Amino acid sequence: MEVIPTKEKSLFIDFSLKEKEKYYWWASWYADVLGYASLSSLMPSIDKAKLACMQLGIPLDDNFISTKMERKKDIKLTKFACFLIAYQADNRKPIVRRARAFFLNDLEEISALLKNQNYLMRISEASKLTEMNKMLSSMARSAHVKDFQYFTNEGYLGMYNHTMSELKEKRGIPSNKKMSEYIGVPELSANIFRITLTKERLNLLRNPSEAIAAREHWKIGTQIRSLIKQNTGKYPEELPTYKNLKELQRNLKKAQLELNQKVKTKLIEKQ
Repeated sequence: MEVIPTKEKSLFIDFSLKEKEKYYWWASWYADVLGYASLSSLMPSIDKAKLACMQLGIPLDDNFISTKMERKKDIKLTKFACFLIAYQADNRKPIVRRARAFFLNDLEEISALLKNQNYLMRISEASKLTEMNKMLSSMARSAHVKDFQYFTNEGYLGMYNHTMSELKEKRGIPSNKKMSEYIGVPELSANIFRITLTKERLNLLRNPSEAIAAREHWKIGTQIRSLIKQNTGKYPEELPTYKNLKELQRNLKKAQLELNQKVKTKLIEKQ
């Protein structure tokens, strides 16, 4: 393991360690750079970054390597891991905002794609929505729902005043794609809330029929619709759509390789 000399440190790489032609940074050092009191206080952001890495389909062990330094537990981070952590850290800290800009400067090809896309939060919420839909499907079966597509569309009709197929056509989303791959965080969260309330409502119903379960789903959808209109000034179907998550994911996978190779860049400066 080669440790970069400490004298005249002015570049990000100057604080790295080198192993088998790869560069890493200690998480304990990075915590201090981002204005955290200790590595343990940064760990929630690191855990979120690890989850984002897995959701991207990028090998976790290639970017986050748990180890010990001077008998203390630490983590060796690639530059891409540092980038993910910066996007999960406390955005109220000026240094965290500068860190995000620092890494995006090295991602010339995708920085424009990521701009205003809130990509990492979108992929996290979209993943939650997928899991919630699976749970709702199981709950619906317990409520005697046999036609889950009909049951689901009733919820969409209540929330969007459109069926899923009508909604995709209206928004220009290909029929073979998931709508969750194109919508923003507020809308994703609203759908998660719709499912959460529907699950609770179905759980309270005594021996419901498929028609009753679908009707309750529609009612909750209308309530979410009103909340969105009240708080955004727009109906759900009028909310903006974004670049496809899968396309952004492919670009970010490529960016991981690009970012980990671009190490000779200026230091993230504290002010």
